[in-house]
Amino acid sequence: MTVQKTEQVRYRRQRPAIRAARADARALADKWQHSELVDDLVLLVSELVTNAVVHGTTGRGSQVHVTYGLLSDRLRVDVRDAATGQPRVMRPVSLDGEPRESGRGLIVVATLADRWGVTPRVIGKSVWFEIALNVGPS
Repeated sequence: MTVQKTEQVRYRRQRPAIRAARADARALADKWQHSELVDDLVLLVSELVTNAVVHGTTGRGSQVHVTYGLLSDRLRVDVRDAATGQPRVMRPVSLDGEPRESGRGLIVVATLADRWGVTPRVIGKSVWFEIALNVGPS
């Protein structure tokens, strides 16, 4: 599949980036005329940017890069940061059976995305997901 459109947005690794990333994801779905994806896209981007901002440990002034790629049959989003470590899906409850207050973001990603994964980089990592497009017959 060839990429039809791409767009990249960079954010400073600070909490206001989470709100900005949600707004940008919503605007991009509208711009690319895929409003059917807006709710899932906004939630998925929000979860991954939140993980990068809140849980990633990197040097001061680092950035989070969000790259959107529109293909003929899917939308691929890659969230890259400079933090080391491998994100993992956590159990929704702790070992003592209490519900966790945080740590459910990748469960949401795994549930809503058609595909997702983690790609290690020389510096940091990329966490990506894909959402299938509702493509009618040609």
